[in-house]
Amino acid sequence: MNLLQFLIIITSIIFIFFWIDLYKRKKLNILHFIVFLGGWCLLIIFVISPNILDSFWKFFWTARWADLIVYAGLVFLAYSYILLLNKLSRQEHKDIQIIRELSITNSVGDLARVDTVFIMPAYNEKDTPIKIIWDVLSKWYGVILVDDWKNGDLVSKLHDKYKGKPLVTIKHIINLWQWWALETWAEYVRRFGDHIKYVVHFDSDWQHRLQDLKQFQDAFAKDPKLEIALGSRFLWSTVNMPKSKKITLKLGILFTRIFSWINLTDTHNGYRMMKKETLDKIHITMSDMSHASEILDIIKAKKIRYKEVPIVVIYSEYSISKWQKISNAFNIARNLIYKKIFFR
Repeated sequence: MNLLQFLIIITSIIFIFFWIDLYKRKKLNILHFIVFLGGWCLLIIFVISPNILDSFWKFFWTARWADLIVYAGLVFLAYSYILLLNKLSRQEHKDIQIIRELSITNSVGDLARVDTVFIMPAYNEKDTPIKIIWDVLSKWYGVILVDDWKNGDLVSKLHDKYKGKPLVTIKHIINLWQWWALETWAEYVRRFGDHIKYVVHFDSDWQHRLQDLKQFQDAFAKDPKLEIALGSRFLWSTVNMPKSKKITLKLGILFTRIFSWINLTDTHNGYRMMKKETLDKIHITMSDMSHASEILDIIKAKKIRYKEVPIVVIYSEYSISKWQKISNAFNIARNLIYKKIFFR
């Protein structure tokens, strides 16, 4: 081994430890880590034993340096494409944060005198949430309704009808989907909800029953250390669930067990209850309906104490009309895998 080979090996080892340290400090995602670590390891191997290059050419069916350059170029293009997606995703988050800040600043109402607040995203709901909100308010719980576009004059109707009640409405100027609606209300509670003890995710399409809240409350009463309770339709019963929906949900349960390592009976249920402090641990970043999987991923990664409770889910003609397409399940799986591997 000559001096040049020795210097290259020492330099490579130093850089390898440097990349490992960056990854541990969460400065690199796994894609960058694999690319840089693999490149430096290959360099060390080729410097120590140049003859290995002959086997390397045969393995990749290359006989010339030009062939290898073409293959390396294709890998680089794929790598650059993923980096571009990361950059665009981060820019989208920045743009949405501006809209969220404007929405919170222009929110209407307050949540005084309540320690439990229900969160209801509303998109193209028209008058549907009015009765549900009254049922909640009549039990002396607060309500935050995130008006995520196309709800007509719903907000003005609510404040005219329930003036003086613990009701807050937050309006998005464009449709940001349920994931940002949930993150918008969460940020509102973090800032202005010091007196709030519990927050509840609750759909505004008549799928959930208010009386099932007792199942959540009992779970917290029995376990003071519990941080979040998750509703499960498969621990109790469902009404009029289509077979296609059941199959999709079961596949989602299997997928979550494999990729998130969390064992649940229902992985995409929108009925949840958590302590207010738990909001500081859960920040939703994934788009579409992938946020349900992301919440479970966060619960597992941050070791948040959780428990499933039995609830009833009702499939009415109205709630079925607002379903996501079954094909969206593949988008959820793709988004979750992408975030786990390439995005940080």
